[in-house]
Amino acid sequence: MANLVWTRTRDGEHNGKPCYEYHARSHDRAYHVVWAYDRGFGFTARDAKTYIHDSYTIRWSGSLKRCKAACQEIEDNYGT
Repeated sequence: MANLVWTRTRDGEHNGKPCYEYHARSHDRAYHVVWAYDRGFGFTARDAKTYIHDSYTIRWSGSLKRCKAACQEIEDNYGT
């Protein structure tokens, strides 16, 4: 499978706190990584219909590297 290509879509503030967001797309799947000052990095992964990871909320993974790796693993295993 091809590697996801990430785009930094937000670099600013939300409610006076720093905020960072990244997005990647593959076919009908969308991946979103966000940084929250009190939680670290978290991600969501969706296809056209529903979330494709193990919960219906942000899955907190602590670091940007771990979030991107988890999204890539979901992408690599999608449909298998």
